[in-house]
Amino acid sequence: MEKRKEKMKTIPEKYRKEDTSHSYTEAIVFNGDMVITSGQCCDDYEGFDGQIPEDIQSQTRLAIQACKEKLEAAGSSLEKVVFVEVNLVDMADWPLFNEVYKELMPCPRPARKTVEVGLLPGYRIELVMLATK
Repeated sequence: MEKRKEKMKTIPEKYRKEDTSHSYTEAIVFNGDMVITSGQCCDDYEGFDGQIPEDIQSQTRLAIQACKEKLEAAGSSLEKVVFVEVNLVDMADWPLFNEVYKELMPCPRPARKTVEVGLLPGYRIELVMLATK
């Protein structure tokens, strides 16, 4: 009888913090070969200057940049993304979001789910990505 491989989750070195005030982790590596990011908005990237852009195109670019940073810290990349969850505050933003998404996400593009949600004031988009290593 084959022994089942034990599933483990680890936190990329960059996001291991002594600070336990956060209720989430920026990214998790699962079973050594899958990476999932937490929800990333336009202010979750390195170098954020405190200004949340108003337009969906800029917010989309920054949210993808934030996901890219989390994936790379975990040993993955946008090229290895297999699934994206897109949370939009207003589905009317979808065409403009999709233009930027198609520009920045490598082919073949991953499977995707898009839903309309409520986010904190000023935020128009949140992304979650699942990738291989």
